[in-house]
Amino acid sequence: MDEFVYDAFISYSHRDMKWARWLQRRLETFRIPKDLCGGNAPRGHLKVFRDQTDLSGVELQNALQRELEASRFLIVICSPFSAASPWVNDEIRSFQTRGRSKFIIPFIVDGEPESDKPELECFPPALRSVEGEHPLGASAVELGKNKAFLKLMAVILDVRFNRLVDREKQRKRRTVLLSSAAAAVIIAVLASLLWRNAVIRKQNQEMIYDNYLAALVAAGQQNNFTPEDISRLKASAEAGNRDAAFYLASCYKNGWGTEANPEEAFRWFSVAAEAGDTVSMTSLANCYMEGVGAEKDLAKGFAWQLRAAEAGDPGGMYLTGLAYEGGIGTDKNPAEAFRWYRKAADLGYEQGYAHTANCYLMGIGTDVNLEEAFHWLKKLAEAGNPEGMYYLGMLYQFGKGTAEDPRQAYLWYRRAAEAGYPDGMYMTGWCLENQYGVGDEALEWYRRAQEGGVEAAGADIARLEAAEENESPPSG
Repeated sequence: MDEFVYDAFISYSHRDMKWARWLQRRLETFRIPKDLCGGNAPRGHLKVFRDQTDLSGVELQNALQRELEASRFLIVICSPFSAASPWVNDEIRSFQTRGRSKFIIPFIVDGEPESDKPELECFPPALRSVEGEHPLGASAVELGKNKAFLKLMAVILDVRFNRLVDREKQRKRRTVLLSSAAAAVIIAVLASLLWRNAVIRKQNQEMIYDNYLAALVAAGQQNNFTPEDISRLKASAEAGNRDAAFYLASCYKNGWGTEANPEEAFRWFSVAAEAGDTVSMTSLANCYMEGVGAEKDLAKGFAWQLRAAEAGDPGGMYLTGLAYEGGIGTDKNPAEAFRWYRKAADLGYEQGYAHTANCYLMGIGTDVNLEEAFHWLKKLAEAGNPEGMYYLGMLYQFGKGTAEDPRQAYLWYRRAAEAGYPDGMYMTGWCLENQYGVGDEALEWYRRAQEGGVEAAGADIARLEAAEENESPPSG
């Protein structure tokens, strides 16, 4: 492994971005058993490169070529989107030209390989090029994403698939037998999966939390709740644990481990909300606003949103701002709408950034202030919001709230485009065509904008293609 910088390079269509991020995270956090380390197997954890560019043919950058060359395996996320992607196909071709075809692993997330129906084909042409030879891979469609991941790891580690499956079962059994103290540590690791950390607040409630923690640990290991987990949560909730009540309500709302039951979801959200849980307050507000599990009552919904906001919940602040701006469950009050948006923004809430910026731009509940609008849009863009990137580019382009800066305008349009925002793709094409920035890739971006639903891009594509034909040298 010394000659390779990366254990794997992930190639994918940007329409499969969620799958790519999930797979990269699983690969990099998978702890490789010690007895499987050695030989060609990596040690400890995998090092993974995920392609975040969209270049093809001669435009496949030298840097990207180096990353391919430095990777032992090429993992291709296969779907009808990737099958139609010239960029994914070029990355496969590049890996094949290095004589590394046997180290290409398809990871099927949608569609069928070698399908008779073109719309279902999930293999890019380069994977279909050798008749009768099919690369060894894994299918999340057939196995489910977790078993498919283990099969992928089996190929990388060159071990039997059943061996990894058996190890995973043994690991889960050991985890269930952990003490409550160790379980609390596991819950901290599972926080991103299960929304929030479970914290034991009162020593005299240890028996209540035993059921609660056991349910969350089991759900985290299985990636879902089971009827047994629901029974544990219910026992803990009935004993007064508001966190268990929140999770129990969520299970009833979404049908996790039990049949969906809006009335029970409403009841347990009410219990948790009355106990002071702010997330449950906003969930209860939504039940009233939408008439889920209870009679629709906009005024009661607003009251719970306001209660969550006053308790310091940024989501509640944002929803309260929306209610005041639109007169939903209360009288319209632009000034109060702006006040709550701004409080949510000050706490770092992304939608608070967006609506605070809009208030400053449009003079909603406050005076028009383009400098403040620019400030909050920049925070929104820097938080990774594609729409914020696009509108920040517009402010730079027209010099609103900041000095006119073509270079920054182009860069933010491009970032929005690379994040999949169609209007950002269109403006990237416009910038490149009109030399408002750098490069000459306008046609490529117009085409991507059209694929993303921007109809106006069609006329620009036709115009530039016609211009290319007129500039082409005569044949013969």
